[in-house]
Amino acid sequence: MSFEYIEIDDPTFLATNKERAEEDYLLVRAKTTSDVPIEKWDPPAYCFTTRFSRYEEELLNMEVKPDDIWVASYPKSGTTWSQEMVWLICNDLDFDRAKSESLRTRFPFLDVSLIHDLPNDESSFERVRNMPSPRFIKTHLPVSMLPSQYWKVRPKTVYISRNVKSVAVSYYHHSKNYFYRGTKEEFIRSFMKDLEFYSPIHSHVIGYHSLENCSNILYLSYEEMKRNLRGTIVKVCEFFGRSYSDEQIDQLCEHLSFDSMRVNKACNYEDKDDQDDGAPSGEKAPDDRFIRRGQLDGWRDELSPELIEELDKWTRRVVQEEEHLKLFL
Repeated sequence: MSFEYIEIDDPTFLATNKERAEEDYLLVRAKTTSDVPIEKWDPPAYCFTTRFSRYEEELLNMEVKPDDIWVASYPKSGTTWSQEMVWLICNDLDFDRAKSESLRTRFPFLDVSLIHDLPNDESSFERVRNMPSPRFIKTHLPVSMLPSQYWKVRPKTVYISRNVKSVAVSYYHHSKNYFYRGTKEEFIRSFMKDLEFYSPIHSHVIGYHSLENCSNILYLSYEEMKRNLRGTIVKVCEFFGRSYSDEQIDQLCEHLSFDSMRVNKACNYEDKDDQDDGAPSGEKAPDDRFIRRGQLDGWRDELSPELIEELDKWTRRVVQEEEHLKLFL
């Protein structure tokens, strides 16, 4: 596998990227994807930063272990929620450790170095490499950019997706708390041009769902988790070969309830030393927390009717196959 680096040439982006703190963005495309078990496939370029080339070799040469456990997603799709659920299910429901040790330590973000600098020039790939097994690994990498060894080893992986309009709103709020300096409408229009990290979202989701014959991957949706958390927990337990009593599952449901997650400092990255991803640490107002509102249709209150219509038209224009369209609408 090797990568092609492509400068962004969109005129609006180029005219305003500095004021939005996006001047180091670029597009990256995997040039060879023969290891990926998808037929007749031409993956697109994805949005990263100039840091990507610095860590290209670490990504390409990453060792993947059979007992690794991965959670993958496009950003702001329910990743943190899924990580906490998976970690607890696979660690005998150790709630004490889950509450006392940051999720970022227990379940680190593999590829954050591709988009943000870590303190002391640390590499997120090195951090994962040095973890004791079994390793719990979070990634937003699209299918075309997973390490080559992933396809030989095929570790257990949970992939979660979410309604595109919900992602757009949540991603905006997340980004403005980290570095973004533009307006909500500017962000969402940039999102629709596939010029935010890990975009395009549609190809990201479709890529993973094109691997449905891979028995190592379990598919979840944010909406499914909201509507039937207990059923989702049971499904994940079965996937990992774990069994818990009804009382234990009730306890896990309570821990994973939105009200509980929203005030859980270990999952909101509020510890003073919890500085990964370029995130500001410390106590935050409710709408500034990493886990913010978690509503199914919260986008209805935040987006204008015109922008909602644009987002839906964009999805229908980009996603041609009816089978894939049902993943988004």
